[in-house]
Amino acid sequence: MLETVWNHLMEDGVGIMGLYGMGGVGKTTLLKQNNNKFLENEDDFDIVIWIVVSKDLQIQNIQEEVATKLGLAGEDWILKNEDQKACEVHNVLRRKKFLLLLDDIWTKVDLTEIGVPYPSRKNGRKVVFTNRSQEVCGRMGVDVEMEVQCLQFQDAFDLFKTKVGEITLRSDPNIRNLASIVAVSWATIST
Repeated sequence: MLETVWNHLMEDGVGIMGLYGMGGVGKTTLLKQNNNKFLENEDDFDIVIWIVVSKDLQIQNIQEEVATKLGLAGEDWILKNEDQKACEVHNVLRRKKFLLLLDDIWTKVDLTEIGVPYPSRKNGRKVVFTNRSQEVCGRMGVDVEMEVQCLQFQDAFDLFKTKVGEITLRSDPNIRNLASIVAVSWATIST
């Protein structure tokens, strides 16, 4: 999945991408891994901005985080109203090739209210977000939406074995059986 997300983000035709799926399935982890990959490849974007939005959407909080990342926050910033802040953010970001990662959105985020120039298929700007609903992807006008699903049984069990290690697995005969039960229940939830 990491490779699929990465490949979509590298496509010129993708400006906005939505990752959706049930809570706890790994959307945030997937976003973090891509964030780290972009931070290692600094040539891809002028700036990468990560923001956790959560259920209680506060445009001001998002603006503050963007401003901090852009070096705009300070005494002058505090005195500005929301529209002035949006204008200032826009003036900086319109000259940059950026990647904005919005984690855990619950409803449509109006990028213009924040001051984020709309990513298009040609300007190299990208917005990626995670949420639980495919409907939110539609409201955000995504170019690509991707459902993040639970691992299938064998993949979940293999991951468990890799993380725990053979020594631990052999230390108690019940561990392997319990791991199978957990992997089956996760595979059942995802179907």
